[in-house]
Amino acid sequence: MVLEYCFELKDHKVAEKQGNELASISVYLNTPIVAILLGVGFILGSILFAGVMLIAR
Repeated sequence: MVLEYCFELKDHKVAEKQGNELASISVYLNTPIVAILLGVGFILGSILFAGVMLIAR
């Protein structure tokens, strides 16, 4: 009974650690994508703003 509990606890910790590693890997992969999207959005927003200001002038 105690031995089975130890194995279950160990497996749970290993699964939890692997889950945490996968989560951190996905965060590392998503960071450049988010940065690129923010950069493209900023550039497009600036171009649109400049176009609106030229038309409004």
